[in-house]
Amino acid sequence: MSQVQSAAMMLAGATVLFLLAVFAVWRLRRPRAEPVSRAPRAFPFRGPGLPNLARKARDPEPPVEIAPSRLARISAKPAYDYVSGPAHAASETPAPVVAPTPVEAQPSASSLDASLEAMAAAAVRQAAGLRGGGGVRLIPRIPPRDAIHTRSWIGGRPRLPETAEWPRIEGMRADFLAQIACADLPTGLWDGLGPREGWLAIFGHPDASAVTVVHLPEAGPPREPPAAPGEAWFSPYGALRLGNLAALAVRAFPEWPVDLVPADKAANDEAGPDDPLAGQDFDIADPAFHPFDWDAMVAMATLLERHAAQLAAEADIPADASDELALALTNAAETNREAAARAAEIIAIIRESAKQHAFSANDASAVMVALHAIRWVHVVCEPDLETGEDRVEALELPLTRHHPGAPTWVEDYRALLFDHAKHAWCVDPDRLSGPARAWFEPLWRALGEKEAAIMGHIPSRYLPDFDEERDAVLIELPASGLMSRHAGDAPSIALIIRKADLAAGDFSRLRVQQMR
Repeated sequence: MSQVQSAAMMLAGATVLFLLAVFAVWRLRRPRAEPVSRAPRAFPFRGPGLPNLARKARDPEPPVEIAPSRLARISAKPAYDYVSGPAHAASETPAPVVAPTPVEAQPSASSLDASLEAMAAAAVRQAAGLRGGGGVRLIPRIPPRDAIHTRSWIGGRPRLPETAEWPRIEGMRADFLAQIACADLPTGLWDGLGPREGWLAIFGHPDASAVTVVHLPEAGPPREPPAAPGEAWFSPYGALRLGNLAALAVRAFPEWPVDLVPADKAANDEAGPDDPLAGQDFDIADPAFHPFDWDAMVAMATLLERHAAQLAAEADIPADASDELALALTNAAETNREAAARAAEIIAIIRESAKQHAFSANDASAVMVALHAIRWVHVVCEPDLETGEDRVEALELPLTRHHPGAPTWVEDYRALLFDHAKHAWCVDPDRLSGPARAWFEPLWRALGEKEAAIMGHIPSRYLPDFDEERDAVLIELPASGLMSRHAGDAPSIALIIRKADLAAGDFSRLRVQQMR
């Protein structure tokens, strides 16, 4: 063995001895755990003086009976959350922690039972609303959200599969009315019947009240209607459906995205009037009423031209008019002819400019300022209540002002602007100015709640031959100026379907009934 090997063996031996010594010192100095004493067994010794007693069997507790109706109320869970989606998604949110009641403030047994009953009743109301027991209302979405998340809408363009043909009714191409996402319908709607996948697309006959409903398994790209809507369903806001004004209205149904909201949570019985300016004194020189594109501006020029023709007419002086009234009418006619001439110049500028350059807000402001500077005169002759004699008054007004005692073209223009503005807003809300949106959006929101379509509810008005056990309301479509839709000569039209057909997905035997 070489010297190197001998040295290595000696080093290894010394290392082992050192480790053994360290281990021995650690074992001697480590703390030792105290032994745990065991609890003495119950009765470890039974002496002769202790009798062997048999254990007495415990009396069984009587079973607690809960009425099925009360159990259902307490355990009711919403089938659908209208914000988060299905109930299982909504249940991921932790319940709020309720602080315990102090011992000295614990309620009595009677008050505790009353509280439980109140909680159960509240749970019943909430579950009934979320399950769709009262139906769902289709509320227009104002202000709009991302168009990508739009799943249901009324009017506008349907999203038909590319291979699907445009629906026909009695051989005629139908008018598109609405498209509803079935997945967003509450599970309890129509007693749980009907599809919960795909879309329901609703179309109406252009010249009659007949309808057809198509269940689409998937949605395609937006498809433009093949023709303008017919007379059966189309009716723009105000008086635009009648007379010469009809030619100036936008001949289409505006496309309104809608949210599906429980009927009992969406009712707005205290909404404001349909027209808050009706009978009021206002001026369309306000920026909220300025035209926002050349179409609206040219339509305004057409209305103004008709009014200017009336202003340019000769004074119509009654044969029995007093000298004071005859003089007032003569002077007013002269002023009005001058106003008509100045208005005609502005009308010509509008039509020429519309052909030459793009529209700008400055164009609208310049036109409205020029119209506001034109004065016209309206003569009022009323009997004086004190003297009984006729009182003649000449009202000198800006051409842009509506005075309740002097009706002019302004009312028709405002109805026309309402119609054009809602169509433009549905395409792109930014097409309207800030003042216009501040005026129209609250008005549209109030109208949207009052005129909302509703699905799956129990009708509040009389419906002939409607049986709650046999039939269901697929959808009720009320007359709506916001949607440019009317319901014949009734407030609304309901589409009735048999529940057996709804369960089978058969929409071929719908009944269309007017609700009066």
